[in-house]
Amino acid sequence: MILTITDWAGDRISLEPRVELYSVRDFMGKELPGLAIVLDEVSSTPEEAEEYAVLTVSFGEFISLKNGAYIDTNNCYFAGQLLQQGIAEDTGFSRHSGFCQYPLWRFKEEFLKEIGGENYQEYLRCYDEYMDFSGQGRNQGQEMTMQ
Repeated sequence: MILTITDWAGDRISLEPRVELYSVRDFMGKELPGLAIVLDEVSSTPEEAEEYAVLTVSFGEFISLKNGAYIDTNNCYFAGQLLQQGIAEDTGFSRHSGFCQYPLWRFKEEFLKEIGGENYQEYLRCYDEYMDFSGQGRNQGQEMTMQ
């Protein structure tokens, strides 16, 4: 998948997104993977591609919104252009740090599946396992009793 932005000088830039994983922790200190969206500038050959920006920012905490990540609008002035291309939806929530405000986006699953490879599969596996409050799949065949 190739995304296109217009930079501050008016030049068109082609970017190829990929999923990387941050190490984050829940409120109890359990380590989990968090989503990082890295944007590589597309060149004439794949060997020449280099990192253009990291679209997301991590505050080190687990985000319970599936496929959610804070957007680094401080360093990625073009984030709105990417949102208009339909890769995510703005949740309306944001986080403040210093003088900056970082919106929380929920990335579309189709987008993440296309660009994510094994990293996205690992994120999904860990997320689904962590968020399985129902206990389905754990201790099947065993009844819970109150004593």
